[in-house]
Amino acid sequence: MQQEKFDIVIAGAGLAGLTLAVQLAQRTFFQDKKILLIDRDTKEKNDRTWCFWATDEEPLPPVLFKTWESCRFFSENAEVPMRISPFKYRMIRGIDFYTWAKEQISQVPHIQIITANILAIDPATGMVSTSAGDFIGNRIFNSARTTLPLLPEAGAQYPLPPISQLAVQKKEKQYTWLLQHFKGWIIETPEPAFDPATVTFMDYRTKQQSETRFVYVLPFSPTRALVEFTVFSPALCAAEEYDVALQDYIRNQLNIRDYRVEDTEFGVIPMTDHPMGPQVDRRVVNIGTVGGFVKPSSGYAFKRTQRKMQAFIDGWEKTGAPNPALLQSPRAFRILDSIMLRVLGDRLLPGHILFTQIFRKLEAPLVFRFLDEDATFAETLRLLNAPPALPFLKAAWRQCRQFFHV
Repeated sequence: MQQEKFDIVIAGAGLAGLTLAVQLAQRTFFQDKKILLIDRDTKEKNDRTWCFWATDEEPLPPVLFKTWESCRFFSENAEVPMRISPFKYRMIRGIDFYTWAKEQISQVPHIQIITANILAIDPATGMVSTSAGDFIGNRIFNSARTTLPLLPEAGAQYPLPPISQLAVQKKEKQYTWLLQHFKGWIIETPEPAFDPATVTFMDYRTKQQSETRFVYVLPFSPTRALVEFTVFSPALCAAEEYDVALQDYIRNQLNIRDYRVEDTEFGVIPMTDHPMGPQVDRRVVNIGTVGGFVKPSSGYAFKRTQRKMQAFIDGWEKTGAPNPALLQSPRAFRILDSIMLRVLGDRLLPGHILFTQIFRKLEAPLVFRFLDEDATFAETLRLLNAPPALPFLKAAWRQCRQFFHV
């Protein structure tokens, strides 16, 4: 049977796949390319939200759901001043981004979308096998499949995105493997209970259980907010533990007794220094989570994805050929992420102390620039000197020993 051929196949229509497809749709350079976008889901539900900081000058999709100009940070026993200007904290709902992206793609005839399960990708032949048939791609951008294990250590009774279900690989000790897992409730109160202009960015007034645990609060109105309990750890919590933590925080920290849970969200994000870069293998380039688009030390991905795709497509247009190196973070920041993860993974410094020290000693915009990989060398040195140095020196030494098998 003869397979239909495409110049470009995008395997997976999540954040990275849709961002790439929109970029290709908006550029005249790709008008003569035959492009296929494949995903198992029609993207008609609000299955996630993305939050990030950005200035007013940064180009973003026109689908912002909410913007906050101020943030609060709480250590385990006090509020730490947090001024974020010129940044603002932003939120985009998945459904709004999906709808906008599909509208952009539908305006060009050379991009075809099909709904199907992706079964296999053959980098040698460019064949993408799906439940709707087989297709050949001259270039394949993959965010749907990974060779990494797909199950967390602790079983979860939640529907989890396949790429996010990364296990701790005991045999690869030179890398750190953590999961950022979270459960959130959108709650509504009969009386005003929130300041709709201010986000609670991190609140460590919750039991740490030898892990990094915090709550953040995104208020939509005086009576409605998303309250999210977040954990950095090697394994998921028991299902009921998330609910207990949320109930305790709402009652004892927000001092709210009367509320209604309007909606629930649950998610898992990998935090690892495993080399999940573009990893070009003949025709295939990895993007999205499996391509290393998630910031290892923070879990943020939305703005990084927009930036990486913009730079990648700009380079492709300019040179006439794709350069996957443009999708990878600078080596210095990858090393710093690895050390930060080692500090958290080996518990050399408790997470709540680490982040409190950073935000107590440094202005938030500097921290944001560092996490965006925009910090200058001098700013990076300031950040590295903010928390106690010894845990980071130990982490760097252990990282070297593990990597070189000393």
